[in-house]
Amino acid sequence: MNEENEHKEHIRLQDILNGNIFTSGWVRKQYRLFGLIFVLLIVYIFEGYQSQRQQARIVELNRALQDAHYEYLTVNAELTEMSRQSVVSKRLKDAGSNVKESTVPAVSIR
Repeated sequence: MNEENEHKEHIRLQDILNGNIFTSGWVRKQYRLFGLIFVLLIVYIFEGYQSQRQQARIVELNRALQDAHYEYLTVNAELTEMSRQSVVSKRLKDAGSNVKESTVPAVSIR
C-alpha cells in the first residue's frame, strides 16, 4: 500500500500554472488521446463554419428564387394583358393594319 501512494502523483495548482503537469507520467501516457481530442475539436469547428456558410448560401439562393418568381409573375401578367383581344385589336388599329376582327363566332370541330 505504501508503494501505491508513492507512485500516485498529486497534481497541484503550481504544477498546472508552470506547465510541469505536461511532464507527469499520466499525461505522457495520454498524449494520443489529447491529440485525437484536438483533431476532433478542429474538425468540429471547421464543420461549424462550413454549415454557417451553407446556411448563408441557402438564404441567398432563396432570395434569388423569390425574386425570380416575382419577376415571372410580373412578366406573365404583362403577357396576359398584352394578349387580350381588346388590346390586340387596339394595337392593330393604332398601327394602321387592315386586319379586322371576325364577326362570325368560332366553330368547334369535334
